[in-house]
Amino acid sequence: MLEFAAPNIKDRGWVEELVSLTGERGSDLAFGNIYLLRNKYHTTICRCGDFLIRRYSGLWRHGYTFPVGRGDVEAALKELDGYAAKRKETLCFCLLTEVQKGLLEEIYPGRFAFSCNEGDADYLYLSRDLAELPGRNYHKKKNHVRQFCRAYDRIELRPITGENIEDAWTVEERWHHAHQENANYSQMSERNAIWEALRNMEELGFEGAVLYADGTPAGMTISSRINGDVCDIHYEKVNDEYAVNGGYSAINQLYAERLTCYEWINREEDIGMEGLRKAKLSYHPRLLLQKYSARSGI
Repeated sequence: MLEFAAPNIKDRGWVEELVSLTGERGSDLAFGNIYLLRNKYHTTICRCGDFLIRRYSGLWRHGYTFPVGRGDVEAALKELDGYAAKRKETLCFCLLTEVQKGLLEEIYPGRFAFSCNEGDADYLYLSRDLAELPGRNYHKKKNHVRQFCRAYDRIELRPITGENIEDAWTVEERWHHAHQENANYSQMSERNAIWEALRNMEELGFEGAVLYADGTPAGMTISSRINGDVCDIHYEKVNDEYAVNGGYSAINQLYAERLTCYEWINREEDIGMEGLRKAKLSYHPRLLLQKYSARSGI
């Protein structure tokens, strides 16, 4: 019998081990996202043999995820099917990749109706593109970085450590205050997640950096490894005048220089926000990782 429970920091080891067997690149498989967004999405997780299965029952995300790991995936799906039947649930899936969608159709031909929400697609970039900003496509981004460098005498990107972790939180505090008029549940959930992330950096396998301009914390970013060749950018914030003067382009490029040990950088989805979509497309992603939902008709 499958047993689902809320993710715990102590689950990180086995979850990351199973994810690493798959080569998957989706941001939803980063343990930091599974753990930090557990309350927002009402996430529970289960180990089924050598497979990880997640269950989402929140307002914004609903359904099970395709088993990821190693072994007989058809057997794992049938066990999940039986589990849902005993609970008298309609079997639904979310966050399916194109490959997983195909496997589900192959194993259960004609059973599921599929849909795709473009706002769920992950934007993946080659790390060298973001680090080097090569060619004409990145001319504007280079100009933004130069603008930032001209605006301030001293620019420094320092790793987040115990010594400057409060500077990273100061960036979030100022960003939140500046956007308080438009605050919503999603923004408050993100704020709480950043607080928890900064206080559990090592336990969650996070890395990050604070961008300083003339000694003042101007921006911060937090990332983690999804797989051996993919790094996920969880959070990126730049404050006030620094954003206007090209701060986002600067922190993006400077931090990417430190991530060239990865082939890919996943900058996550645009959640259907047109401004965010435009910003992500402006960096010319090499891959849009589409995700599908499925609902059983039987």
